[in-house]
Amino acid sequence: MKAAAFREYGGPEVLKLEDLNRPEIKEDNEILIKVEASGVNPVDTYFRAGIREVPQFPHIPHFDLAGTIEETGEGVSSFKKGDRVWGTNVSGTAAEYAVASEDHIFPLPDNISFEEGASLGIPVLTAHLSLFHRAGLKEGETVLIYGASGAVGHAAVQMARLKNAKVIATAGNEEKEQFVRQIGADHVVNYKDPAFPEKIKEMTDNQGVDVILDVSLSENIENDLEIIKVGGRIVTIGSPKNNTPELPWRLLNQKQASLLGILLFTTPVESIQKAGQEVTKMLKEETLVPHLGKTFPLSEASKAHQELEENKVMGNIVLTL
Repeated sequence: MKAAAFREYGGPEVLKLEDLNRPEIKEDNEILIKVEASGVNPVDTYFRAGIREVPQFPHIPHFDLAGTIEETGEGVSSFKKGDRVWGTNVSGTAAEYAVASEDHIFPLPDNISFEEGASLGIPVLTAHLSLFHRAGLKEGETVLIYGASGAVGHAAVQMARLKNAKVIATAGNEEKEQFVRQIGADHVVNYKDPAFPEKIKEMTDNQGVDVILDVSLSENIENDLEIIKVGGRIVTIGSPKNNTPELPWRLLNQKQASLLGILLFTTPVESIQKAGQEVTKMLKEETLVPHLGKTFPLSEASKAHQELEENKVMGNIVLTL
């Protein structure tokens, strides 16, 4: 089968189109999927660069996909050959075929394209799990969503609005600010503005926000603890600039705030199943719109990684097969 793979760690150029063996079902709960599209996420670049180790070379990257079921294990009861599906936590989706656990696969509604389906996975489930599984967002609460024009933030804004929460979003320029307003944010603030914390306080009558979704904790933690409401919850989705940020412990205690981690790879299967089913329902009802930014053919996987790392695309990047 054709696959994008790398045989050493490095930049985007190490990704090459190769002919590799088709994977096979080994467990009763596994599914062989003919991949139609593969989602590209920041974590994929970490594995390619060697920031996180891969088990062996050659290695096929990516974890998100959309496609059709080719074959099912003997224990699979929810799906059959020919079903359209989307999924995540699937190893090696940048290839014509991939094997997935039934627990990480969901029906792809007819109104959603394969490209859109591949853009869901890590970003959309991270948004859902952050809001509801970790933060327990309640109706009427106020949530601050950093990077709302990005993959996770775009989904989080829509989901929070469905919960009738008040949404404050951040963006880095006028184009992104306008985009975030269009998807439902009540207020948009430029995070580069030195008066950013004061503006948030004004928007909340000096009460602060109930929930924060933070995609770059090391840069924002002091602001977070200044604008969080007493007893509020901060979900630490990412901290790419510094994985070991200093903790302003005294301010954390004063605010009686909770710092909550989230990582899709270690989330209990039951929570992933619940989130995936609810996302699928939103897609069917068209209350959640995927954020497909740009597609590349499988042969241009290196270019897709490059544009992701250069932050050139607003929206999810997907490889098509």
